[in-house]
Amino acid sequence: MKKNLKIPQNAIWYTQTISHLADGQRYELRKYMDAGFVTVGSSSDRHIQYDPRHRPWYKSANETDIATLSEIYIFSLSEEPGITVSRRFDAPVQGVIGVDLSLSNLSSFLKTQLVDNNSQIMLFDAAGMVYAYPDLAKLVTSIGITENKLFMDEKIAALGSPALMGLMQLFHKIKEVPIRGQSLLVDGVDYLVGIEPLPKVYGKKLFIGMASPESTFTGPIAEIGKQTLFVSLGMLFLFLPIIYFVAKRISRPLKMLTSNVENIKAFKLDSPIDVQSNILEIRELSKSIETMREALKAFGSYIPTPLVKAMIVNDIVPTLGGDRREMTFLFSDIKDFTNISETLTAEQVTRSITNYLEDMSWVILQNNGTIDKYIGDSIMAFWNAPVTDTEHAADACLAALQCRDVLNEFNRRRRENNEPEFLTRMGVHTGEAIVGNIGSSDRMAYTAMGSAVNLASRLEGLNKYMGTDILVSETTMLAAGNEFLFRFAGKVIPKGTSTGMSVYELLGTQKDATGVYAPFSVNAEMMQKVKEWEAATRMFLSRDFAKAATAFTDILEKYGSDLLVEKYLGLTHDFSTHPPEASWSGEQSFDVK
Repeated sequence: MKKNLKIPQNAIWYTQTISHLADGQRYELRKYMDAGFVTVGSSSDRHIQYDPRHRPWYKSANETDIATLSEIYIFSLSEEPGITVSRRFDAPVQGVIGVDLSLSNLSSFLKTQLVDNNSQIMLFDAAGMVYAYPDLAKLVTSIGITENKLFMDEKIAALGSPALMGLMQLFHKIKEVPIRGQSLLVDGVDYLVGIEPLPKVYGKKLFIGMASPESTFTGPIAEIGKQTLFVSLGMLFLFLPIIYFVAKRISRPLKMLTSNVENIKAFKLDSPIDVQSNILEIRELSKSIETMREALKAFGSYIPTPLVKAMIVNDIVPTLGGDRREMTFLFSDIKDFTNISETLTAEQVTRSITNYLEDMSWVILQNNGTIDKYIGDSIMAFWNAPVTDTEHAADACLAALQCRDVLNEFNRRRRENNEPEFLTRMGVHTGEAIVGNIGSSDRMAYTAMGSAVNLASRLEGLNKYMGTDILVSETTMLAAGNEFLFRFAGKVIPKGTSTGMSVYELLGTQKDATGVYAPFSVNAEMMQKVKEWEAATRMFLSRDFAKAATAFTDILEKYGSDLLVEKYLGLTHDFSTHPPEASWSGEQSFDVK
């Protein structure tokens, strides 16, 4: 029945790969391996018609989530009849794993289980289809194989066994299994018969039936003979779980791979995937899934991680377009970074800026922020996209304070290494913007656009003129809530705008703050200083420059150096000699970024 396969004599395993050449022609590549999975030969065919997706085992497994046992069909490779245990696996590349069991091997196994030559045994289904029988020739006759096609009409009758025919009639009469220790009279011969069901894990109801003449067990050993029958059946069922064991050996790593794929879909990408199996295809699948995990993890380094996660978890296909929403933006920049970089080697600059950006980015991401882009030593980040964040202003302010603390530790290490410190300024603004996929159909970026973005950038630049480190807009101050402590930094008209706006310096969180705000809580002295500062700025805005100058001087003498206070003290002196126009309401106009 087997065709000439030209398989190397020491080959135990083989793999079959079907793919396409550049001109679209399908080809088949077979590799043969020995017991140690070492390749001992190969063959190829450019005129292959075989497609595993059209095979019975593939189709049956593709319709369920459990392991299945196929109907009898003709194997493509050996052209002999058999059945296949198969199971579907779901992944970005979907497929089915199958293990072939030839009827020849099953029949040979059943033959070893016979009590004597007069006994009969078979593996069958409820419809009378025989899957295994000790006499392979009769089994093939019952199946009806002609020119590689199956005709299954004759079934058990074609085996020519009255005992098994009687056993089948008893099976249909009783309709309950197992059947054990029953007597059956067939053509004047008394038989002891039994029928046991196979495990149901394969989605198919199969039974094993045995009939043995009672005469085999007559005489002094009659009772022993009956016990032997049951022992034989018991031993048989000790071996039958081999199929179940093989399926478990397949399903266990497949379940692990399925779990790993689910983790990838949930964007849990930190744990490497290394599923061990003796089955080459499963090992290759494990390597492919690990490659996919690493690629997605790397992909998340180039575009916002929350965006990648949202796309994978929600099956989102990226398309051009955006929507308008209120967001909070943060821009950061290192003071005099160009001058600092000129004192360092290229390697030192790369290492320093990489460590700096990693520390800053970690804080932003931990506070629900999205890194939009790095512009040299600058960072642009935003909140409330792509993941909705109802506390986006508070989260951005908390991130700014944490960045300040992280940078203090960062600069401490640099001082210990005699390296120049990175003094960072940040601007935070809350407003409406357009956010989404911007660009062309073959190259797009997830980003935000609008005046709110530019204003946050302008606030970052104003720090160097105001003598501050963290400047926020009035909209951010109001939206952030009462947990934070701000001090009024002035009314400004940034470059590129025509209307004035109030800006505030973010100092920390309120005295005696709790929870995540506790590490940034200011002391009573700072609270008092802010009160005195507010009184002084009210004098300044009401054009009482002499009293304002006295108040600013008192603050400096009482609390020490403060660049913002010193700036306003200088303005009071200027305005005392050159008063502003009568329409002036406190604004400072800036023509630089």
